[in-house]
Amino acid sequence: MWLRKLFGRTPSSAPAAATPAPDDTVDPAAEHIAVALTELFKGHGIDCGRHGEWVTPNGTLPALRGFWTPLEHAGRLDVEVRVEPEVTIVESFAGMAANEAQSHLDDALRNFIINSFHVLLSALWNHDDREQVTTETWQVGDTSFAAFIGNIGTRGTVGQASPPLPTTLFPALEHAIRSEALPGRLHWFRFYFGAVKDQPIFEALRDNEPWDAGADALKSVDWPATEAFYSARLFLMLRPITS
Repeated sequence: MWLRKLFGRTPSSAPAAATPAPDDTVDPAAEHIAVALTELFKGHGIDCGRHGEWVTPNGTLPALRGFWTPLEHAGRLDVEVRVEPEVTIVESFAGMAANEAQSHLDDALRNFIINSFHVLLSALWNHDDREQVTTETWQVGDTSFAAFIGNIGTRGTVGQASPPLPTTLFPALEHAIRSEALPGRLHWFRFYFGAVKDQPIFEALRDNEPWDAGADALKSVDWPATEAFYSARLFLMLRPITS
């Protein structure tokens, strides 16, 4: 009963597409996502329960669900992670399959796995994968945090190599975070840079909200010029260290 009461509410930070469906009317895409998430956790030795579209690793919070928005030649996957009743992480991913035999949704799920899943797994379920996540101790203001840093995921035009990432990228992002006045609670950050024909896109989110200082840090980096599309994405989380 407590699960039904809890998951029946949608946080104000959730995207418009993330409207919860009744337990008996989970749409096929949400079901596909829930099955994929369940298999992901099982592959890491964590059993999952289900509550409609929600997947509940270890049968309790944190819990996850996903929503798929199809577009003309692509789509968007929104993944919600309900950490606590009033704390929900929202991550979004484009799905752009390279050929007709591939699913746009499955491509978006792969992006989720590559860019965010292992960070969430480390920070929220204490399951570390050193090839996917770097864990450090950061002092931010008066608070010591465990920093769970994912690999920088890159995408580019099929058949063309993406340029190397600037060496100053991560130091600039780290400096921006360490310069913040962060309350002693869980925080998460997502950075995205995209470029095609020298038209750059700079996006930074702090705790689901647009973050100007993070976007400025991305803009401060000397990105290489290219005619082909390429992008770079980084997701990381800070969890306060308690004695």
